[in-house]
Amino acid sequence: MEFPTYYIFVCVPMQKRPVILKGTKVALGPLIKEDLERLWFWVNDKEVTQYLAMHPTVYPLESERTWLENVLRGEDKNNIIFAILLLPELEHVGNVGLHFIDRFNRNAELGIMIGAKEHWNKGYGTEAIILALDYAFNIMDLKVVRLRVYEFNRRGIRCYEKVGFKHVGRLRKHLYRGGKWWDVLLMDITREEFNSLHKSVAKIICKDVFKEE
Repeated sequence: MEFPTYYIFVCVPMQKRPVILKGTKVALGPLIKEDLERLWFWVNDKEVTQYLAMHPTVYPLESERTWLENVLRGEDKNNIIFAILLLPELEHVGNVGLHFIDRFNRNAELGIMIGAKEHWNKGYGTEAIILALDYAFNIMDLKVVRLRVYEFNRRGIRCYEKVGFKHVGRLRKHLYRGGKWWDVLLMDITREEFNSLHKSVAKIICKDVFKEE
């Protein structure tokens, strides 16, 4: 008789993972090497990746290791990846990133993945996005952050609208998935819009920097 295999991901203790920005439900921190197998399971879970800009393929462990090692070296200045950490234990439940960072024109593209499906629909992604935008606008001094979302990702669209993203365009029949062509929706949010809607954690932490405001 065969028994099912269970995979247990152990939470990394707080002292091994610094917190960059902390909200009420989640915090953002850097990825660490111990995240490798967890990330590998997530990128091979098609229920998760159906919403992501990823090729529908099988991702070998070594490919994910190479990607993570590149992130850990910090050599790619055009992308910043945060681990989404569930408070208070700092359980790693997903990633949120700022991609294609254009420091001259001060813009970037947002991407997010909640890989731990048992934590979907609990507001963790929304707060993680708010923290990432706070970092983008009030630490990096970016002007606008954009994103792309597939039209069938209704949960994601509602989340982005809740945060304050505006619909700014549509790429028609731009994605082929499930035997159908789908539109890709374009959304963005400016620094002024974000700061009018959300209280900045970064400004509280860096109070000496922002004390003149």
